[in-house]
Formats: sequence, C-alpha cells, structure tokens
Amino acid sequence: MTERREFLKAGLAAAATLAAGRAVPEPQAAKKPPMKVILWCWDSRMTWDDEPDQIHHRMAASTTAFPYPKRPESYRVGFRRLVDYCAELDVHAVLIWGFLRDAHGGVGAAAELCAYASDRGVAVIPGVGLCFYGGFYFEGDHPFNLDTYLRKHPDRASKGHIEGSEREEYPVLDPSLEANQQWWRDGLEWMIETFRIGGVNFEMGDHLVNASTEAQQARAALGFDCNDNLKDVVVASRELIRHGLGMLPNGLFINSTYHAYGSLEGFPDLPFVKAVPPETVWQYNIARTVRTPDFATRCQGAPKHRRYGYLHWFNASTKTMDKDYVADVARVFPGLHQLGFEFVGTYGEISALENPLADRNYRAQVAWARDPDMAVDDF
Repeated sequence: MTERREFLKAGLAAAATLAAGRAVPEPQAAKKPPMKVILWCWDSRMTWDDEPDQIHHRMAASTTAFPYPKRPESYRVGFRRLVDYCAELDVHAVLIWGFLRDAHGGVGAAAELCAYASDRGVAVIPGVGLCFYGGFYFEGDHPFNLDTYLRKHPDRASKGHIEGSEREEYPVLDPSLEANQQWWRDGLEWMIETFRIGGVNFEMGDHLVNASTEAQQARAALGFDCNDNLKDVVVASRELIRHGLGMLPNGLFINSTYHAYGSLEGFPDLPFVKAVPPETVWQYNIARTVRTPDFATRCQGAPKHRRYGYLHWFNASTKTMDKDYVADVARVFPGLHQLGFEFVGTYGEISALENPLADRNYRAQVAWARDPDMAVDDF
C-alpha cells in the first residue's frame, strides 16, 4: 500500500511540473564504473629488484629463448616491491609472463609471491601460452611445461602458420585435439589449486593459425567469420575458461587477441565474443588504435563484452622508458571508458622506486581510470 501511495505522489508531482510549464527531467543513465588498472610484466625485464640493469631490452618471441638474466632471489624481491606499490596505488592486478621458471625458484617462489599479493589485495594473473610460450610452466622440466609435454607426446604436435604471412611454426599444439585440451584443463586445475591467483592470461601465440585438417574443420564448425587466429582461440579456450570459472568463479580469464581494437576483421561485428563464456575478458592491443584523436568515435558499435586495453607504453623493449605519458593517459583513458573498457594498463616492468617519472606514469593511469573526467591541472 505504501509503494502505491509513493507511486501516486510521484505521478502527481510530475503532472504538477508539466502544468507549471516545466519538463520532467529524463532519468539519468547509470554512470559507468571506473576502469581497473592491470600492469603487464615479463620477469626478464623487471627493474624493481636490486639488479635493474640486468634485463632484456627486446620483445619476447615464440621462436627465440627469453631466459631469466638475474639471480633467483631477484624474482621475489622485484615482484614483492611491485605488489607493495600496487597495493598503495590501488592497482588491480599484476600480469606476469615467466611466472614459473626453475631459474627463479619454480613453484615455491611463485606460490610465495601469490600469497603475498593476495594478502595485500593485488591479483596475480599468470601468462600461459597454449600453443607457444611454454604452457603453464614457462621454463623447466615440469609436466605442465610445453616442451616437456611435447617430448613425452610428440604425436600431439602440429604445424601452424602466422596469420597474414607465409611463416610456418613447428611444433605447436592443435587446439582441436582432445588430448591437448585435456592437458590444458589439467594444467589449469593444477595452477588454480597450487597458487592463489586472480585468473589467467591465455595466449595462442603470435597470431598462430593451426594447419591440421581437424583444426580447419573445428574453425568451420563455429559458423561465423572473423580472423582465423581468433577462431583457434575460441576452439582452444571456450571449455577451458568454463572449466576455470567453475573452480574460480570470480577469476579473470583473459584471451589475448594481439589485434588492434577497431582493426579486427569485420569490426564492429565481433562474433567470437559470443562463442565463449560471457565472463571471458578479451585483451586488445590498443597502442595503435588510440593514436588518432577520434578513436572513441571510430570504434563504436561493438557488442557488449569484457575488454582489457593493453598499451605498449613505458617499456625497455619499445624504447619508451624516458617518456612522460600523463598527457596521453588524460587523452586516451576517457575514450576507453566511453567504449566500455573494464580494464586498462601499460607495462609495469620499470621500477617507480626513486624514479619520479615512473611513479607519475603509473599514478596517472590509476587516476584517470578512476575518474575519466579529471583535468590535467588537477593531477
């Protein structure tokens, strides 16, 4: 009865407003939540430890070794310092490639780091290469290392090519092979049960397209058009992510596209996002996308899905360690917010300790992710 009286009162108030010649204000659209910052790291380029000069200055590649150049203890030291800094700034997560290696302590060191980060409210998201980049255990003789798996099961290897080129790769894993999918599920179970992680960043590897007859048939059976590499991503990850969500319902399971948002085949139609669980986060490389001032207008119209904008900014391999990105963040983050991106971030490998430029670049990301309307003068 009370609800009915309130409804009538509201109707009478609106009628009185109209009678007085004033329009009833339209209900305001719900304000989009702030974006969350994820800092993306390779262990081999971290400068947060006590060996800041012992790093690789290049991009990792699927066909070239990317060894760890530091003392084993530097892994713990460097990532703990980064976690402390992220907890202070309210950075949501640290994404780590090279998460597991014999060279820096293997399972013990990684488990210790995850517990340390979780206790401080920072999610650790390991990078996992499904067909390239080491599998779940990046480097070492381990059942969930990709090279170890292929030595044991050479019959499960396949050949692929890099989309848009004639470059062939061997050995890789066929995403349509049930034995490989089972190995991925087993590896994911082991990772979730062993480490207090916040999710997993999956990658097929360098725009790989599998050449097997079975993989071609699996892509065709999807019944939609998009980049063949992304079809392979769907074939590999749809049940894997569903399995992961069953174990870690609030986990971030991220599919790397390594495509520039807005330049995908058929954009803004992105049928692949509907072929996986809706909780899946799709990672887009957006450094090229955001170069033009009107990117937020050009990139409208994509279906609603969870998006992570990964910016190749502020990093040794891109030779941008000395660049002040505040003006770029202030220009780009509001557009990403407008487009519905949920997560955003740059590399996090450069230490902010006694480095005012790094501190400024990271703080700017958190500030504009939280408040896209903030003026540069207020930073």
